[in-house]
Amino acid sequence: MQFYVGWSHSDAIFTDYYPDCSILVSAVPDNKGTLGRFKTKPKKIILDCGSVYYVKQATRPSLKDIFEIQVSFLESCDPYEAYMVHFDEPMLNKTSLSERYMAMEKTLFNAYEYMNLFNSKNFARHVLPMGVIQGYDRASIEFSAKELSRMGYRSFGIGSLLAQNQNKQIEMINYAADTVGSSNLHVFGVTGVPQMQAMVDIGVRSFDSTRPTMAAAFFQVFYSRPFKTYFLSKSHAKLSSPRLSEPLPCNCPVCQVNAHDLFIPSPREHMRLRSIHNYYHLSIVINDLLTEKNGGEGYALPDVLWTRN
Repeated sequence: MQFYVGWSHSDAIFTDYYPDCSILVSAVPDNKGTLGRFKTKPKKIILDCGSVYYVKQATRPSLKDIFEIQVSFLESCDPYEAYMVHFDEPMLNKTSLSERYMAMEKTLFNAYEYMNLFNSKNFARHVLPMGVIQGYDRASIEFSAKELSRMGYRSFGIGSLLAQNQNKQIEMINYAADTVGSSNLHVFGVTGVPQMQAMVDIGVRSFDSTRPTMAAAFFQVFYSRPFKTYFLSKSHAKLSSPRLSEPLPCNCPVCQVNAHDLFIPSPREHMRLRSIHNYYHLSIVINDLLTEKNGGEGYALPDVLWTRN
């Protein structure tokens, strides 16, 4: 199972520390032109459409405009594996059955239009379109996935899981995997360890998360074996939250230089260092889950271990 870290223009450049780190980036205005500043370009990338951002705006660009932003990302980094995601209509704020059905229909219409745009470009074989499965129960997920398949999609992602509880997320991932095959499925934005355990058991191909950066922004640091989250003692977190004032033993790139940098709440550069540290420990958790799944055989994510020259 491949882990893609969600990345935005103000985040740490993860590939500076982990050359094999896989990235998901959204085609939103602030991200335009930013991949060019990566010293080490991502080898695997998902070019998201940014639908969660755009549905909150009064107006949105045309599908073609979003597509062109994605193409510019692709041209600036030239990965050896890339997935391009069509614009979808998230169900995060859809409460009625009719609203959910309309969101699913809009997503399928956009997927059809997007496939036409994609085919017009004659991309290399390592660049693939990813269809977004939007549904609210088994029947709608199956319908959405089968319609995407008819359009020619062979890689799929399931979205709109963030508003669901843990058990519902796992249930919906299972529905999608049963329909399209777990090895063809990406899961958008799922971050919990129980969900990751379930995804490993299901055998999904990949998932993405912004959790390393989001936790860092809220003054949190991760440690693994066992996996725990701590708030910085200098932060304004609730007193009942687990706190830490000194670093624990760690071999991440940041701690090998100065672990105390993690515990400086601001400026933003220290937040970025925390996100690099957090990525390291979340990757270890994923690696351990995969190793356990494989019966103890050594399965190492290439971006887990980093050595200094």
